Amino acid sequence: MWQGLPCAVLAAAVLGAAAAPAGAETLCVDPARAECLSAEAAFAAAQDGDRIILAALEHDAPLASANAIEVVGAGEDATALGPLELSDPGAAVADLRTAALDLAGTATRVRAGGPVLLRGSAVLRAAEVDGPVALAGADAGAQLHSVLVRADGGTALSACDGTLTARQVTVTGAADLAAAACPGATLELRDAIVAGTFAEPLDGPVTATSTVLGGAALVDAAGRLPAGSPLIDTGSAGGLDAPEWPEDRDRLPRIADGDGDGLPERDPGAFEHQPAARPLPAGNLLRDPGAEAGGAWAFANGFTRERYGTFPFPSVAAGAALGGGGSFFAGGPAASATATQRVDVGGAGPEIDRGTATITLSGLLGGYRADADAGALEATFLDPAGAPIRAVALAAPSAAQRANATTLQPRTRTDAVPRLTRAVDVTLRATRAAGGSYDDAYFDNVALTLVAPGAPPPPPPGDPPLKPFAGVRAITGLATVDKVKKRIAVRLLCLDATVGRCRAVLTLTTRLKPGGPRVTAGTAEATVRPGAIRRVRIGLNGKARRTVRERRRVKMLLYASARDGQGLTRLSTIPLRVQWPGPPKRTTRRTR
Repeated sequence: MWQGLPCAVLAAAVLGAAAAPAGAETLCVDPARAECLSAEAAFAAAQDGDRIILAALEHDAPLASANAIEVVGAGEDATALGPLELSDPGAAVADLRTAALDLAGTATRVRAGGPVLLRGSAVLRAAEVDGPVALAGADAGAQLHSVLVRADGGTALSACDGTLTARQVTVTGAADLAAAACPGATLELRDAIVAGTFAEPLDGPVTATSTVLGGAALVDAAGRLPAGSPLIDTGSAGGLDAPEWPEDRDRLPRIADGDGDGLPERDPGAFEHQPAARPLPAGNLLRDPGAEAGGAWAFANGFTRERYGTFPFPSVAAGAALGGGGSFFAGGPAASATATQRVDVGGAGPEIDRGTATITLSGLLGGYRADADAGALEATFLDPAGAPIRAVALAAPSAAQRANATTLQPRTRTDAVPRLTRAVDVTLRATRAAGGSYDDAYFDNVALTLVAPGAPPPPPPGDPPLKPFAGVRAITGLATVDKVKKRIAVRLLCLDATVGRCRAVLTLTTRLKPGGPRVTAGTAEATVRPGAIRRVRIGLNGKARRTVRERRRVKMLLYASARDGQGLTRLSTIPLRVQWPGPPKRTTRRTR
């Protein structure tokens, strides 16, 4: 339900900066392009609102700017800078590594190889620091979100003026102090992990909420909680709140069901342990289940595909952790939108008509932050005429069930397949809540699987082609009700060329009222040898018998699901008239 914004504004939102003013410029730094500037020239020329785009490069000399600029690298593993100073509160930097950082603005997805100095209301998030982090300046109020700090002597986190709020921070290494605050200052740890060798973990006015203090064994060499750690899902309770950064250091959703108990809860520290990806089930009958191929779904009202990693959708890392590939389905700009695909299940006709078949709907379903946009994976069972019999739906998790995280969660349900089902319409349905301009109902790895005990598996590739099978034929057009045994008799023919025998499940249907729905009048099963005609008796239920008795002669349909010895299934719809024995009812006219 996020508001649709121009690309420049979206990029600014990722960096945490304001939208670029009119007339702002984008300056490139790329040694391979003649039209680009050197790093020094770009930083000297950039004014408030300008953006500097850095290619994959290494630049060791110090760089600084006193303006509200945006600095965007090609990634922490690609763009390497020397010491970087951004002294304007409106400045922002992202996706690079630097030897040291002096920051008054916002830094996202950066790695600092040395000390970080935070000034004023600076924000450091989804970052990694190999050195101390210190707060400077009177009345400062800086923040850390999802930051890994590796200490090597001295004090890992310190505040001597104002307040430093460190949320979901992991402090490792060896130092004198893990976190210290001077008198008159405040350092707040929340959902943090202090796991290293420290002479004193905390010193001065430091508050610790839902914070774990322990040795280096709490985390692995990369600072992450190891699989099976008792600390997984033990952070503070409640869903993701508005000021909270929604991703961990690895760009994975903050708040996940890391311990697999069905409840998403925070982890302490910079990293959020994710549940194992669930692969698509074997036997999935849906084509393009993960929005990767195209052409299989009929989209309506702007239903669309989106790419992981495009703002504000889940990141590329989140898509990989989910096993979701590069793309997923989303509702799009309309208030209500759908994608539909029809699946033929007639090959399991005999098992369906016996009432022994089931389907399972499953998929990854989700949404954006606290938005109430609703998603559902629906299955509508269709009869031989293509009319709906029944529908079932698998609802997406609500925002509360997702703990307000931008993510997708696995959902599944199993239902009996109604008799006479010949196809299933699978629909991805997205409904936007009030307000907003985008329907953030997300779908990925959707599946429909059919379980039909007794149905033969498809022949292996390369086997000789199967011989044609025509199914069974009925040579009875008019059947009379046996009032004593409450049944009718129908003669069925199995053609000479049939391989094996014709084994058929028969379902007789009628309308109890003219124009009313078609209901089952009786069922039977029969086996007929090739070239033979067999008399098959079908019992009539009470409602069907009463209808025939009252109307004397009724048109019915006999649905035959037949299978031969090769495993081929053929479906037949046979018109039939059923009559009550004896002369037609006479109407006596009264006279006055």
